[in-house]
Amino acid sequence: MTNAMLMPASSIKSCNVHKAFQPHRRSVRVLAQRCVSAEQGRSDKTAAGSALKTLTALLAAGAVLLPHASMAVSGGGGLGTPHNYEDLSNKDLRKNAYTKAELRQTNFSGSDLSGVSLFGALAKGANFQGATLRATDLESCDLEDADFTNAVLEGAQVTRAGMKNIKITGSDWTDVALRKDAQRALCAIASGTKPKTGVDTRESLMCPGS
Repeated sequence: MTNAMLMPASSIKSCNVHKAFQPHRRSVRVLAQRCVSAEQGRSDKTAAGSALKTLTALLAAGAVLLPHASMAVSGGGGLGTPHNYEDLSNKDLRKNAYTKAELRQTNFSGSDLSGVSLFGALAKGANFQGATLRATDLESCDLEDADFTNAVLEGAQVTRAGMKNIKITGSDWTDVALRKDAQRALCAIASGTKPKTGVDTRESLMCPGS
């Protein structure tokens, strides 16, 4: 059942709630207040009260506005959602979001995470073997013990990411901006060539002598 079906038709028509339901981050309470303001402007306090009661009931029931697009795809819970130990391998996850999500030992092997946000995620021990992470946001992500073997990270954002004990054999780091200390640490363990593209891992990291 949609949110619109839960609301009286008069409330939807009078305060234009069906348009207001588009932004998923706006609270129901804010919408309720807007409905009240709109209705009081028309000197129709009865309709305003009805809209307020309906929206407040939705809030009390734990209802939220239209779900984030990431919810429509398996494994895409969005902000802070736990996916620890889940198998999300070999999937197209480009419409998902994992901002500040719990991703301990989550299996992303072979999946496409291009352009996806993992900002601030806890991804200790996560498996990214053979995954595509082009332009993926890994900033402030805890990637300790993560496995990026044969992964493509072209253009990924890794500022302030924790990369202790990660595996990067055969991975592609082309156009990834790295601090000098992070680059040195990765170059110390870099080896191999990306199987499908032939990109040398050390060259992609612009390691000295590569």
